[in-house]
Amino acid sequence: MPDVVLDAVADDHRREAVEIAYSEEPPFVLRLRRGPDAAPVSFEATNLFAGLTKLRAHLEADGLVLCCQGARPDVTPSGLENQMSGGRYVYTFTPGTRAVNQEYVDIFAPAAREDVVTVAEQRAAVLAFHGLPDTGWQPS
Repeated sequence: MPDVVLDAVADDHRREAVEIAYSEEPPFVLRLRRGPDAAPVSFEATNLFAGLTKLRAHLEADGLVLCCQGARPDVTPSGLENQMSGGRYVYTFTPGTRAVNQEYVDIFAPAAREDVVTVAEQRAAVLAFHGLPDTGWQPS
């Protein structure tokens, strides 16, 4: 399992370096370790982006936002990219329009705190991009 170390940051400027290990093929599993002595927490999903969303929600319960490209408000997976990369790469879009950019980003690449949002904020931005109402439905 490859792994990456990313910052998780709180509004009070508390910062944690977290380690994320992930599988590269189904079943997709992400393992979060929040320190050398901490037991890892696992998240399984149909693709890496969905697993990362579960992992981010877990960190957000402790007031932390994960600083990675997969947490930007202007990224969303595509069905084709999910099949090709297992959800590791997502495309970007221009907020306020229906324009998809040619830029694909690695969800595990680092991002600045000012460039990332919570899972709920990202969900709202993606639904707005697709012109969809928020019905409250959540994947399991």
